[in-house]
Amino acid sequence: MTYTPEDSEKLSLDCDKILGDLQALMEECVCQGQETPGERAQEYMLHGAGRRVKVLLRSLENIFQLFPPSQEHPLKPEDLSDVQINLHAFMINLYGIFENWAWAFIYRHGLESEIGARHNVGLFKKRTQGFLPSVLKDYLQSESTSNWQEKYLKNYRDALAHRIPLYIPPATFTPEEWDQYNRLTEEQFQDIATMPRNRFQDTLTEQESIGRPCFEFLHAFSKEEGAGSLALHTQLLCDSMLVIEFGNMFCAEWHQRAYPSDPVNRGWRFRARSILNVMSRRLKSWESRL
Repeated sequence: MTYTPEDSEKLSLDCDKILGDLQALMEECVCQGQETPGERAQEYMLHGAGRRVKVLLRSLENIFQLFPPSQEHPLKPEDLSDVQINLHAFMINLYGIFENWAWAFIYRHGLESEIGARHNVGLFKKRTQGFLPSVLKDYLQSESTSNWQEKYLKNYRDALAHRIPLYIPPATFTPEEWDQYNRLTEEQFQDIATMPRNRFQDTLTEQESIGRPCFEFLHAFSKEEGAGSLALHTQLLCDSMLVIEFGNMFCAEWHQRAYPSDPVNRGWRFRARSILNVMSRRLKSWESRL
């Protein structure tokens, strides 16, 4: 895919605004972390969420600087590697910030014993959601957010951490350009022993000039991995906007908590009411005999 000049300009303007919003969110997380009671809640809000927002901000900024939507020629391999490094940092911290907010909430309300095992902690875990204020739970359980988390965030983060790392193809080619690129590759390998060093470098330079930039990323080519190519700049901006929207909502609401009914307690209350009802009927029966 390629961007039109109008698309490129809009993406850059949107990025500037989002960077400012991420900066404001980072400052809010820092303030919330400093003011909230409890050392562990402070730590996860201040040093967890606050740091991660900063990494998201810098990673996004770096990607747009290293690989602007207006780029007309493929990047050099080392520059493309730097873009991918920032993409990896963005993705792992995008996933991690929701985990940090979950732990900050748990420690803020002293829910360690009520939440049970550590694997129950997570803003997208039903056990944790049971304690969230309704406005946060409704947002997380909405169809759009649920699909984003399950089909994209978890999939691409798991691939990065456990399977195939996120990858930006070096270029896109026409069939003729692809033939030319392969011919140069064959020349490099066939004549590497006898080829003059300057000629070898010339073939590399010529390869770098072929094609157009690829503004997409993926993590695997096999369909079994559930991967697909995504528009790099557009996706990261959408991810950032979701973090900003939910993050501001979280900072406004996380001092409140819900009180979910405990199924065990409900069972005991039901049995207690049954016993009281039986005792009441027996008492009335005894009174009628007197």
